[in-house]
Amino acid sequence: MKKQDARKLDHKTREAIRIRAVQQIESGESPEVIARALGYHRSAIYQWIAKYRKGGLDALKTKSIPGRPVKFQTKDFDELFWKIAEKILWTTDFHCAVDP
Repeated sequence: MKKQDARKLDHKTREAIRIRAVQQIESGESPEVIARALGYHRSAIYQWIAKYRKGGLDALKTKSIPGRPVKFQTKDFDELFWKIAEKILWTTDFHCAVDP
């Protein structure tokens, strides 16, 4: 049986799993039982508990993933669009004039 990778789940699903797991642990369930049931390593569960105790449920929520900043601004897209459009129109007109 192939083991599932939780990283393939979307962020909201992983957030819901973390919150539900911590709530079950707070209501008396063993972290090891939760880890086995969810297929996570117990160290991950204990990290969630530590985050919860330090910052509450907000600490378990997904955070935005930083990425490379956008290099193009809207005005740059407009300028690029018109340059491409001019090139296409020029090429199209040229072919029309040459075609018999």
